Amino acid sequence: AAPQPPLRGGWLLAGLADLGDDLLPDRDIRLGAPAGGVDLVVQLGVGVWEGAAGQRIALDAGDGWASLDGEPRGWSGGDLPFGAMAAGAMAAAEAFKCAMRKLRDHAPSPQHYDAGFAPASPCRIDLAPEGAFHQGLLPAADLVSGGAIGNAVAFALLRVPGVHGQIGVLDNDRSDLTNLNRNALLRRSRAGALKVDDLAAMAIGSVGFKPRPIRLVAGEPLASTVLIGVDDIPSRWVAQATGPGWMGVGATAGFSVQVSEHRPQGPCAGCLHPQAAAPTGAIPTVAFVSFWAGLLLVVRWLRDLHGSPEPNAQTFFSPLRPEGWAYSGLGVTPNPSCPVDCEASRSAKEAA
Repeated sequence: AAPQPPLRGGWLLAGLADLGDDLLPDRDIRLGAPAGGVDLVVQLGVGVWEGAAGQRIALDAGDGWASLDGEPRGWSGGDLPFGAMAAGAMAAAEAFKCAMRKLRDHAPSPQHYDAGFAPASPCRIDLAPEGAFHQGLLPAADLVSGGAIGNAVAFALLRVPGVHGQIGVLDNDRSDLTNLNRNALLRRSRAGALKVDDLAAMAIGSVGFKPRPIRLVAGEPLASTVLIGVDDIPSRWVAQATGPGWMGVGATAGFSVQVSEHRPQGPCAGCLHPQAAAPTGAIPTVAFVSFWAGLLLVVRWLRDLHGSPEPNAQTFFSPLRPEGWAYSGLGVTPNPSCPVDCEASRSAKEAA
């Protein structure tokens, strides 16, 4: 079997148990059926769970789609992993909501709380038409941030058959225990290492990551393709100002995901993110939201390389409510107040 970092070895169950011993302290991954009932059962294929469960979901996926249902309908599978990764992220959101529903009595607005954390209805997410993904050599590219979204980008790329190339990663931060809740490739034994070095060590297959242990500042050269996963909005402006031929931005806002792509002459990242609002206090994070941002960023990039770009310039999506996927595609308009002062924004100012 092909390597599946952060799992080790060639056996899935043994790899999961081993990973559980190297994640959160005093928590592990146990094999076998638990005694008594469970909060959530996730079914793959046509297997039947005969025990008690608070909620049951069945997943299915193909190359570029994923579905969630109440009854198992088999596993379609495919040659590409995008649908399977999306299905896993859908299941993670349902597990999170199971836990959150136990806190309902503490909610200031129970009705609003119920609307957000209710179990998902049967739904399907279509990431791309069949055959719309690039599977060859990647162009020169830089990934800005080795954090949660950067981890998700690497996690996805390392699993795509046929994709190969080298990607630079810019980040001067080190991993710590708080990153274990969202950095998909991080193991506890690697806490304290530079994030870029950790990603480079994970590159077992044909996609490599070249560490650049620096913070992006004005004047720093970047490749013609740039993928941004950093929270800092001014860093997005700096990257955009280098004039990349294609730039994708993966971002999160609370429980929502915002992913966009930008080309020369079109509205840029500054048009979409014109204000650098500094966060106050701790920034809430949850693993599946960051993972969706990285996955959708990779999907956009590989679709563009294939010549089948996403028709909408941005996706704004709430993974808590996957039923709304069909309405997640949005445009990006030129902003006369763009801090990058891109060509599209200048034209908008002249026309105003």
